[in-house]
Amino acid sequence: MTDTTQRIKELQNILEATKLLNASRDLDFILRELMNTTLRLIKRADIGIIFLYDKTDGLLKSKYSFGFDNMNVSLKPGESITGITFNQLKTLHLKSPDEVHQAMSSMSGDTKAMLHKRILRPMDTLLSAISCPLMHDGECIGVLVLDNYMGGEVFTEDDVYLAELISVQATIAIRNAENYTRELKAQESLKEYSNLVEMEKNRYQYSTFLHNKFTEMILNRSSSDDIIGEVSQLLQTDIFIIDLFYSVVSYAGDHHDKKEELEDFKSSILEYLSSEGDTIHFNKDLNLWVMFYPIFVSGDVFGWIGLFLTEDRISELDRIVVEKCSNVVALEILKDYDMANLEQSIRGDYLDNLLKGTPMNLDNKFHQRYRIDFSHPHRMLLINLIYQKRDNPAYKYFRYFYQAVNALALQTFKKSLAIQKRNLIIILIDDNETFSREIMKDFHGGLVHIVEKLESRAKIQSSCVSIVSEKITSYDEFRSIYERTYKLFDIIPNRSLNGCHFYEDYQVKKILLKNDKHDLMEFSKKVLSPVLNYPNSSRAELFETLKTYIFNGGNWTKTKKDLHIHGNTLTYRLNRLKELMDSDIDDYQIRLRIQLALEITEIYNEIMDEMK
Repeated sequence: MTDTTQRIKELQNILEATKLLNASRDLDFILRELMNTTLRLIKRADIGIIFLYDKTDGLLKSKYSFGFDNMNVSLKPGESITGITFNQLKTLHLKSPDEVHQAMSSMSGDTKAMLHKRILRPMDTLLSAISCPLMHDGECIGVLVLDNYMGGEVFTEDDVYLAELISVQATIAIRNAENYTRELKAQESLKEYSNLVEMEKNRYQYSTFLHNKFTEMILNRSSSDDIIGEVSQLLQTDIFIIDLFYSVVSYAGDHHDKKEELEDFKSSILEYLSSEGDTIHFNKDLNLWVMFYPIFVSGDVFGWIGLFLTEDRISELDRIVVEKCSNVVALEILKDYDMANLEQSIRGDYLDNLLKGTPMNLDNKFHQRYRIDFSHPHRMLLINLIYQKRDNPAYKYFRYFYQAVNALALQTFKKSLAIQKRNLIIILIDDNETFSREIMKDFHGGLVHIVEKLESRAKIQSSCVSIVSEKITSYDEFRSIYERTYKLFDIIPNRSLNGCHFYEDYQVKKILLKNDKHDLMEFSKKVLSPVLNYPNSSRAELFETLKTYIFNGGNWTKTKKDLHIHGNTLTYRLNRLKELMDSDIDDYQIRLRIQLALEITEIYNEIMDEMK
């Protein structure tokens, strides 16, 4: 066969290989067929390896090889035969073992050691090598390396020519495969984007549907209970609302029937009520996952939507339902606040008319609205919630305090009207046959419970004082009784700032306050010093006995009962007090002096501190 005939046959083989390579988009297939074609056409090649350049870490990485044992090697540009070819951008034809070894001398020791282990024949028997760059648009994307060993013939220029032809066609096939891979990735990204757009479209449509549905319910005067009832059906679970006082104000659904258990185990969920965002936790007491979603009104949290879950997540569409429910309930809260502010304005006008002493007949608008009839006695209850300053976080919770107090008053008294005036709440109540001090003290206990909730939520210290006025029998008494009752806030001892007080109990103190403070304190010290300066450890018991006995009007039986002591003990203490004070404490004048002295100590409690 002539050289020309051989060359034509080789070119035909390359053409057939090129068709095969370009027919595939599988890079691994292309590399494998490329190597098989090369070894078939270039008979002198004993081993071969294809490197591709990875721009990510700047290394030439082996992708397919023949004549190696599972070799996986990476070379730097300029390292060994491969790296030199990559840098020079031209074919390297090494015709002797010396040239091969010199080019390979730049290979790192670790790589050389690995090749000694993996290569099927010793590296020091290499006879010649061909290294062709895979060039595309002036850029080297990889290197094709062929080696042959001693015992055979060195690579010829014809071998170099064939290797270069093969590398050109290989580059085209590799680039086509890579472009195809990138196209597939682009199509996948486009598909993902299309799915995302479709999902957002569905989300928007569902959100719009819910918005329209809930808006229609509100326009038809549906309440928050109606809204969460609808949401319960949509989500197929129980849903509830917790306000800032941690009270469950609404509950809907019968899928889990946990309303009673929720009240019992409410303390175990409070730590998960966040003002930052929604939370999901597993509650062991309820044996369910519980989600809380804050209700935001003008940037502040005014409660939480709660719902029961069977797992620790909800779907995107279900989350939209909860979000829309929160928004609608927030609107309901705003509406209630607007109505409450309007109502407070009307009640404020009513209070102003009462303070002015304006007569109110049956045709009066306030009488028609509130049915307050002063033809029979009433009392005024003043409640003062005391905390530091207006910009304290508790300020925004005072409206909740008022609502809770108003609800408590309506439950406790037959008729009542609560009016808010800054931090003061004024409640008008009927002084009917059911009114008593015990009821008032129980009512104040309810106030204390409300305040404790407020303190826990606002994280502040506060005090709540309630004062019950004397009887009001006509319109023209209202202003004077209000002013006299309000002045008691300045008289009540500091140690009693969380109690319930009655105006009648402070009439004597008001008279005493008209006198000089120094004179009053000197009088009290003179009367009580024999007991307060008594050095014996029983001083406190004697003073408490004296105080209880005097305030009980000298009633021996009631004093014994109040002190929870034996009769003989009380008799002994009374006799000891008579000795210390050198007075008959049963004498009216003596008892009156002691009572006045005790009243003064309650006004100026520093007397007790000075005499200890």
